[in-house]
Amino acid sequence: MLIRKFKDHLDIHWEKDCMLLLGIVTFLYAMLMPDSKDVITNYQKLLLHQTYLIHDFFEVAGISATFVNVALHFLVAYYLNVRNNLTHLTGFQLAATGIFIGHSFFGTHLLNIVPIIAGVVLYAHWAGHSFKLYTSQSLFATSTAPLVSYLLFSNGVSLQSILLALGVGLLLGFITPPLAEAFLKFHQGYTLYNTGFTTGIIVMIVYACLRYFGYEVDDISMISRHAHWYILVYIGVMSLSFIVLSLLGADLSEIRQKFAKLDKRVGRLPDDFVMKYGRRTTFLNMGLMGITYLLFVITLGMPLNGPIAGGLVSIIGFSAFGKHLRNTLPVAVGVILAGYFSLGRLDDLTVILPLLFGTALAPIAGYYGIIMGMLAGFLQFNLTQSVIKLHLGLSLYNNGFSTGFVAAFMVPVLESIKDQWSAKNKRSEIKK
Repeated sequence: MLIRKFKDHLDIHWEKDCMLLLGIVTFLYAMLMPDSKDVITNYQKLLLHQTYLIHDFFEVAGISATFVNVALHFLVAYYLNVRNNLTHLTGFQLAATGIFIGHSFFGTHLLNIVPIIAGVVLYAHWAGHSFKLYTSQSLFATSTAPLVSYLLFSNGVSLQSILLALGVGLLLGFITPPLAEAFLKFHQGYTLYNTGFTTGIIVMIVYACLRYFGYEVDDISMISRHAHWYILVYIGVMSLSFIVLSLLGADLSEIRQKFAKLDKRVGRLPDDFVMKYGRRTTFLNMGLMGITYLLFVITLGMPLNGPIAGGLVSIIGFSAFGKHLRNTLPVAVGVILAGYFSLGRLDDLTVILPLLFGTALAPIAGYYGIIMGMLAGFLQFNLTQSVIKLHLGLSLYNNGFSTGFVAAFMVPVLESIKDQWSAKNKRSEIKK
């Protein structure tokens, strides 16, 4: 009986247990870092630091403390996903976990995510639903965590700042799920970072209100240059592990057939690869995407850092929910062209981050073709430089924010052209 229950547990939870294993391995990896003897002091420094968008935790608190933060995020994601014990992990849950872990390299920690997750819990109870339905939304919503840290530390820690940060964090979590559902209509599912666009709008409005009360945000970036090889090993091993998991004991012919079908998907929301093609095929896609974009960044000559690590892990996660090589590479090429013509060089964070996070526009390339995908990437590069001024890094989804505008701008125009072209072809056929 006990053996049967254990086997049933593995059958239902093995992907979630892999999440737990990743957390444990990440923690052990953190303890192998050269600065691990100071990990407690450095992690305290991380918790007490204001976490604006481009504040690399490797620079703020060192290598070991950053990987400990990543490990703790894996444990939080594991706990929240295991509570939803009725199903296997879906592609949507993997995507949410990927972006959640990605942000742990440069923006979120236990102190600033808890009020937001609690806010989503409150919304679920208020709406009369189980929180299990909003587990993934709670992970996405934590992209507004820098706003919580800002309110907590901007004028020194006090009872007033603690209550303000807690209250605003609860509010951010509470309003994100309904707004995310409503804003999906704005871009019609042609950006995969719907919650990123939503939280960008939320923070833009909240920041405008804060400025009214005299709050100002300093535009300061902190980027590390000493963690390249440690990140390279970590992301490389993670990607290869997904490939090994996908192929271990698998029917290779079946995997090949399913992967060929996956690679032709448009990727428009919602496009859950796990539900359509199974875990093995999805894991293969996740591993290949991780390796490909890791090599992409290295080839462009940019040293790996926290934000780039976050972008790579986000790509791995969303490779279960819309992204694959065929629909992301055109967007990436468009960003590279825009960056080259604008800066004359590609080893710059203003190119690499839109390249990685801009792949959220994959559905445009998947549906409208390579040229339109490249145009989307070109627009993404240029727009992402402007929209950050609307929230000054208090939302970690700057690229997700801009992809919503790019999709909302392009899709109606492309649909109009498509409709006119179809009408013209019908008239030609009638005349014949």
